[in-house]
Amino acid sequence: MLKLLQGVMYSDDPHWDQLQSYLTPIKDYFSKIGLQVQNYETEGFAYLEQPDPDPDDRTESLPRLTSRRQLSFKVTVLCVLLREQLRQFDSSDATGRLVLSVRKLRDLLQPYLPEGNNEERFRREVDSLVKQGVELGFLRHLSGQDENYEVRPILKAKIDAEMLELLKRKLDAYANSPTS
Repeated sequence: MLKLLQGVMYSDDPHWDQLQSYLTPIKDYFSKIGLQVQNYETEGFAYLEQPDPDPDDRTESLPRLTSRRQLSFKVTVLCVLLREQLRQFDSSDATGRLVLSVRKLRDLLQPYLPEGNNEERFRREVDSLVKQGVELGFLRHLSGQDENYEVRPILKAKIDAEMLELLKRKLDAYANSPTS
């Protein structure tokens, strides 16, 4: 499944059913080169992951095949806020997908990116963060809807519930500190 090598595969992809049908041989194939298929069938996405080498293993580890990205503080804030919105959406018994407007994203980010006296600068900064969210695959711009973005479920795999709580505590402390 070369499609997995390109990034996250979602259930709306024409190859999704083929992936689900041949999941075991596909997992076996990728395991030979040190990759694991992370399949979230009920959530509707799958991706490849290269696990960290075991520190106790004395054998030579494989070179890194998948890239890792260090996120800036502001992008991390955006991801945590999006993940929290996904958690709330899932617990609300809502169906479908989570869609947020740029206005809602600005409201969410405001405590962490104080606009001060320059609202235009704040708007540009939020627009830049949203663009980065799209590039990372955490947001998807809805065609024909200039101001709306779908929050992609891959965030659930990248930020689990435990990590979300840890990051939320840190962000709350930051937002409530006198120097923020």
